[in-house]
Amino acid sequence: MRALLKYHLRGIPDKLSCGLAVLLAAGALSPSLYASISGVHVQGSPASPQVLGTTIKLTATAVDTNPGPLTYKWEVESPGSSSFVLMQDFDVAATFQWTPNYTEGTYSLRITARDYLAGVSAQLVVGFKVNPLVTGRQAVAVPTANPLVALLSAPTCPMGSTMQAIFQPSNAAFQSFTDWRACHAGSMNFYIAGMEASQTFLMSYQVNTGGTITTSPQVTFTTGVIPASVKFPAMTVPVPPTGQSDTSDRIVLSGFAAPPYPVTATDLNANVIWYYPPSPIQLTRPVPGGTILTIADGLGTGTGVWGPAISRQQILREIDLAGNTIRETNADRVMEQLTAMGMTDPLGCFNHDAIRLATDLTGSAAGLSGYTIAIGDVQRIFPAGTQGASGPVDIVGTVVIVLDTNLQVVGYWNAFDHDCSGSSGTACPGGLSINRPAVRGEVCTAGVTTPAGCPPVLLSSPANDWLHNNSIQYLPSDGDLLLSMRNQDWVVKLDYNNGVQTGALGTGNILWILGLDGSFTLGNGNGEPYPWFSAQHDAGFATPTGANPEQIFTVFDNGVSRHQEYGGNSRGQVWHINQTSMVATLTTNANLGAYSFSLGSAEMLTNGNFMFMAGNIQAADGLIETQNSEVLPAGTEVYQFQALGPVSYRGARLTDFYNVQANGSSGPE
Repeated sequence: MRALLKYHLRGIPDKLSCGLAVLLAAGALSPSLYASISGVHVQGSPASPQVLGTTIKLTATAVDTNPGPLTYKWEVESPGSSSFVLMQDFDVAATFQWTPNYTEGTYSLRITARDYLAGVSAQLVVGFKVNPLVTGRQAVAVPTANPLVALLSAPTCPMGSTMQAIFQPSNAAFQSFTDWRACHAGSMNFYIAGMEASQTFLMSYQVNTGGTITTSPQVTFTTGVIPASVKFPAMTVPVPPTGQSDTSDRIVLSGFAAPPYPVTATDLNANVIWYYPPSPIQLTRPVPGGTILTIADGLGTGTGVWGPAISRQQILREIDLAGNTIRETNADRVMEQLTAMGMTDPLGCFNHDAIRLATDLTGSAAGLSGYTIAIGDVQRIFPAGTQGASGPVDIVGTVVIVLDTNLQVVGYWNAFDHDCSGSSGTACPGGLSINRPAVRGEVCTAGVTTPAGCPPVLLSSPANDWLHNNSIQYLPSDGDLLLSMRNQDWVVKLDYNNGVQTGALGTGNILWILGLDGSFTLGNGNGEPYPWFSAQHDAGFATPTGANPEQIFTVFDNGVSRHQEYGGNSRGQVWHINQTSMVATLTTNANLGAYSFSLGSAEMLTNGNFMFMAGNIQAADGLIETQNSEVLPAGTEVYQFQALGPVSYRGARLTDFYNVQANGSSGPE
């Protein structure tokens, strides 16, 4: 790499590093006074310059006179930008795989080496030149590391205009579209995904200038062959699409949870059209614009509650469609920030869900545009008598973490801070009672990840798995949050109010509880002896911005409590929730034909049908089965996809990878 050195800060105490660059440049302070870290160096392979879309392995080294551990943070400033954005927060990994794909020009890479325990850091900024793919007026499409994904590079377009890419099979008229993106200086670049292997596609782009849309000539691209080393489960379509099926939501996305199977997308005929290489990764949500939020295994800073020993679900990572890491943080780094904010309960890991808020929020919500909200687990020792324990007991709770666009913590909600068990009277206003245990007595044991995806046990084993939150949704209509609590059989609404302090007990009050023994009157249970959901997954409003107080609410009802009492299968449920009259009416109660003890998804489709995924069916032959069903509002099944072999934590039906819903929405907004 031909490094264009901008500045090099050596051995700066971490709490001071933000303000010392100017002082050092002016000669006001000698860096030799803080020489605990020195010799920060970065090597890129291959070296600068490289063509756009090339993956460069960046390797950092530094000399630390303290015992460490030494960690590295990677940031980038793109051509035309005036600010750095995070790629990877402090981590013991000294390498980062960087794939520049925004535009051509000189990128600035900022690498910070830090010894957190010693309180010192050092920083280096280098330049890396990236050459364009496109040199004329004709777009160019080239392969990527994923044989089913292309990089389409188009020439620059007028400032103030927008561009989108279009692609279609050469032998079919059906077109797919990316999102519209603002034009900028230099070429425009899109990852194109949603294509079957070994097929030729036609690609072009459109430019919208003041309402006038122009379309470019088409270029051809032929997808590659999926390597034989990538194994997929046996995937079938027992119920093919009918005339009543939603064929516009043509992608079936399955979050197969562990190797040897990758997170996989197929068309409605079970043909593979995208995958993420097999790895210990948990799919959370696709993000508008063609990226995906995931929770992955990996090490953090080595100074958190686990030290360097545990890696399970320590990474919150955003990937692009080619599989490149866009940005990531880790539980250790987040815990540092939570501790600075006053939280003392240890964060064990990220789990179950992370959502991206829309980038076009307005009013009091505008400051949250592009933020990420993730779920983690926290633990605390409670005295004897809590939840009936004969002695001190470790209880697993939930923390909701709000991160800005650089994945830096801006706020949190800790369920333990909203224990209202000491309140007078029978009501428990604004919170949860720590003395209401998990309804089925779920516990977690150290070193064991079952039952139902237990988090790591940090303090004392066994630990009571009190809440087991598994999905979150942001409601733009009022700025509040919905949390699904599997082990309480409840969905609760939190008074987040876009982070503004409200109410006598402050932000984070529980406004209402949906479920058995909750806040709502049951308007119609469809004659069921047990109409309420239990051990549910992926609960949320399909129309979270709607003005109608009677909103459509979808949930995958695993039905564990009902199954234990009555038997029966898991169900796909649609409720009408009236938050004014506080009445919940069950309108769709689809018997899905199988029982899934854990895992699952639910959403409203574009045409008004509903999708429900059962992610953990114990098949008769001892294998595990995943089932993705589409049903009419009356509950009739009109499409079914099955995969035999792996569990699937989360699934979705998508029109494409680009124009998806933000905020954790379960359907069209």
